[in-house]
Amino acid sequence: MSRKVCATGSALLTFVALSLGLSACSSSDEAVTDPNVGGVAECDEAALSAAISQGLVAEGSDTSLISLDGFTCLDGWATTFPTIGSDADTAVTVTQVFQAEGQFWIPKDRNDVCGTTDMNDPTIYPSDSQVPEGIWQDACQTN
Repeated sequence: MSRKVCATGSALLTFVALSLGLSACSSSDEAVTDPNVGGVAECDEAALSAAISQGLVAEGSDTSLISLDGFTCLDGWATTFPTIGSDADTAVTVTQVFQAEGQFWIPKDRNDVCGTTDMNDPTIYPSDSQVPEGIWQDACQTN
């Protein structure tokens, strides 16, 4: 099982990743293969930025990707932290979750894939989560 955290354009996210003992991005990128769909979903800034931008276009809004401030991939899932908006004044950083299907990153609704939160202790990984435990906190417990 491999884990990859990439912080781009955000000193704070880089600091947090390094302080948690996570390695910075290496020159080799993780590839996720799904035998049911042809191709490979690349875990890199270009592929994830394209998936985010395509999703914004599909929504039909005037919002666009301003920057991708970090991402994590694990076992065919990706958590991204894009800053989106119509301009710098309206920009907001959000959390988006994707699942690899062949060569494509498919956006997932966090309400559908994060599992049932234990209201007594919301930090406990839910047994019905589809998101791998290694990235669950980033994917499901952030903004």
